[in-house]
Amino acid sequence: MKIIIIGNGIAGNQVAFTLRQQSRENEICIISAENVPEYDPCSLPYFLGGDVEKKDIFRKKIEDYAQHNIKLVFNNKVVSIDPEAKSVTTDKGLEIGYDKLVLAHGGDLFIPPIEGIGNPGVFSCKQLLETEKLFSHNGSCAVVIGSGAIGIEVAEALKKKGYQVYIIELLDWILPALFDEPTAKRLETAMEGYGIHVCTGEKVLRIKGDNGVTSVVTDKQEIKCDTVVVATGVVPGTLLAKTAGIETGRGIQVNQKMETSVQDIYACGDCVETIDACTGEAAMFQLKHNAIEQGLIVAKNISGENAEYLGAHAFARAHFFKTHAATFGKTIRGTECLLGQTEIFEKESGKDYLRVVLLDGRVIGGQAIGKYADTIGLLMSAMWRKDDINLLKRKWKNIVQSKKADKLPQIRLGHIFGFGS
Repeated sequence: MKIIIIGNGIAGNQVAFTLRQQSRENEICIISAENVPEYDPCSLPYFLGGDVEKKDIFRKKIEDYAQHNIKLVFNNKVVSIDPEAKSVTTDKGLEIGYDKLVLAHGGDLFIPPIEGIGNPGVFSCKQLLETEKLFSHNGSCAVVIGSGAIGIEVAEALKKKGYQVYIIELLDWILPALFDEPTAKRLETAMEGYGIHVCTGEKVLRIKGDNGVTSVVTDKQEIKCDTVVVATGVVPGTLLAKTAGIETGRGIQVNQKMETSVQDIYACGDCVETIDACTGEAAMFQLKHNAIEQGLIVAKNISGENAEYLGAHAFARAHFFKTHAATFGKTIRGTECLLGQTEIFEKESGKDYLRVVLLDGRVIGGQAIGKYADTIGLLMSAMWRKDDINLLKRKWKNIVQSKKADKLPQIRLGHIFGFGS
């Protein structure tokens, strides 16, 4: 059986190497638009800031593919799929047939319609080649457009390199997809304390400088700078799937076996739309742990197993300088379409902060800064177990008196929520 995998990222490599572990007989080929082995995109800001060397961002070496008899086709972007002929065609005119096809090509950086955004001095940090260009750039003042996890990490990296740094966020608080406003505002205060200027509720209108960036104009100010980094999020790659008639929504649509609507074509990673593991809603969580699990499910099903993906979930960390935060599950904004009674539980001690989102007494999300981030794992477990915090509170005396090992998680939860002290 010949298996073609489009994309040499985390999801695609998970499929390829898992398949090879299961069988030495299959012919496996990865087609990549880049020219390097698998690397961790989350490590790029740390390479930029000098925290890790370039060699440390790679998850694979070229010899790993040869050792496992996995063929790599570099510098070829697949532009079309013919499901009847069972073949793919690249931008270099290369045509390759398949028995099973895996779409794991992720997505593209969202480029907002800003005048001058294609000028010299404007960079991104999504791919290694672009990050290397930014690494070699000799600047002194940078504007980062967008405040997602990558934007925050790039801001820290450039600050470490000696830049004066501004973050411009269109919405009212930073990290808006991961944190609620009260948590994010505390993180903004921390960033300002490290000398990074945070500008929220502000829209970039223009980047000046035809031969090199000279300033950024927003709807509120003009910032003199010589560097701009676009960190405005990733758009799932659906155009390729559409050439094969595959059903798409926000991303490529798949069933629980990670199969697309076209026979013998699977998809996984940042390009797919799956379901929220806790609520069953359609969801897109473009996070490493989900890509790895999805790739594993694809490999199992191609190998003949009957494996089902139970859904994606949000979990991320935001770490800059000496500030550490973590988030999982739903934010309060993410509960707007859910039926039931929503509650917020909060604890604060100095710069440490905990925020838990409850729906009908059950944990469906949480955010933490500082020491409270250590409790995130326990709260995530409570979410997966669907613990009823109100019931736990009512039965507290019986739980404490039993003192059985299986009651320890509930006892720890009691201390977190304040009725165990």
